[in-house]
Amino acid sequence: MFRRLGRYRRLGAASFLSCACFIGLAVYGWGVSWSQLLGYMAVVIVLLLLLLAMAALLGWLLHKLNRRDD
Repeated sequence: MFRRLGRYRRLGAASFLSCACFIGLAVYGWGVSWSQLLGYMAVVIVLLLLLLAMAALLGWLLHKLNRRDD
């Protein structure tokens, strides 16, 4: 299984590099400040955590509903 995942390591590295280049372009090319960038990143992290929490709650609720039918 891990041998198959190693095949896509270059794609992951290329994606990471392209994201880093895009962030660098935002800071140095478009004039976005580092504080704005960190603020946006904090908002994204909070929204992702909320999404994960809602998914976990929904999964727990579905699990409880399925166990109730037994």
